[in-house]
Amino acid sequence: MSEVIFEDKFRHLLIRRRSTYDAAFLALLERTTWGSGGLTYTINNISEILNRIEQPHFLALEKKGQLIGALTLMRKTNRLGDKDYPAFYSYGLAIENTERGKGYGTLLSGQALDYGLSQLQERGVYYGYVEAANTRSLRTLQKVGRKSLGQYNSLLVSRLCPKDRGCVEKLEDSQRERLVQLLYEQYSNHSLTDFEQSIKTEDYYVVMQGGEIIAGLQCERNHLTIKHLPGASGVLLLKILPRIPWVRRLFPQGNYHFLTLGNIYAREGNEGNLFNLIEAVLAKYKLNFGMIYLDRRSPIYQRLKRAGKFGIFHALVTVPVHVMAYLKGFTAHETAEIHRTPLFISMMDPV
Repeated sequence: MSEVIFEDKFRHLLIRRRSTYDAAFLALLERTTWGSGGLTYTINNISEILNRIEQPHFLALEKKGQLIGALTLMRKTNRLGDKDYPAFYSYGLAIENTERGKGYGTLLSGQALDYGLSQLQERGVYYGYVEAANTRSLRTLQKVGRKSLGQYNSLLVSRLCPKDRGCVEKLEDSQRERLVQLLYEQYSNHSLTDFEQSIKTEDYYVVMQGGEIIAGLQCERNHLTIKHLPGASGVLLLKILPRIPWVRRLFPQGNYHFLTLGNIYAREGNEGNLFNLIEAVLAKYKLNFGMIYLDRRSPIYQRLKRAGKFGIFHALVTVPVHVMAYLKGFTAHETAEIHRTPLFISMMDPV
């Protein structure tokens, strides 16, 4: 079942909203090269990402009956300050190569925003992520009224030969409520938290001590093919490492397999236990890399940076990303307060 949310009969354009995606929608995302002006890549596990999205709204832009654009919205709830608000997360704006530069990205972005805002209550938030170097996408979102709430950065954890130190335990269902409480305490001064929704016990691992959680993380497996990475990191990753026999297995033909690590918890002083847990989870999944996404203003970011156990490839991929948002129904004072708080990057939100 589909719903037409926009139609321009003169230009033979329409936008359909569906709760499921079709083969053409998936194929467009699979052949899209993401990024502009910095890191560029293709995503090799798009179907897994789309299937993980809860309450999806798949928006398809058609021209004369042919798909030329795609964008996905996720309906959710986010906490700003000490209150929860309805929200939409926007992901994966893609326009067919032959149709770029004609304003279709702005059209789809604007109509998606209008649709999302119409579904929210009097107060809510519509947001998504754009790499700071992707000036083309940033301009598109700014045209339709979205503004940056702040930035987050990636922290790359690498282990050439990760070892399971015997500290991995799955989070039990009976521990979930306690973990949610601990995370809200740890990230009490952050905006966009959503722990009640995003914690998945089947993907969450903990270190226990005396019956209490002292470190924990959630993980998802991801796979990119890196097409371009500027600067010395790009030369190292795409030109030099593939020539070193014992290292080239890590990046075969630019393929980058990694775990996204989120909903990070570490009791104060237990950062070392967290890094041991990361290594054990990498060993469990037989991978060498994990990516953590945090706002640099976050005290958790500062604690992890001081712990300094990231591995030899830590500086390889450091990509600042804007959180582009539209805040509906918030006063200027409330908006300014949100701008001052560090932002939380949810495991629900595909990066």
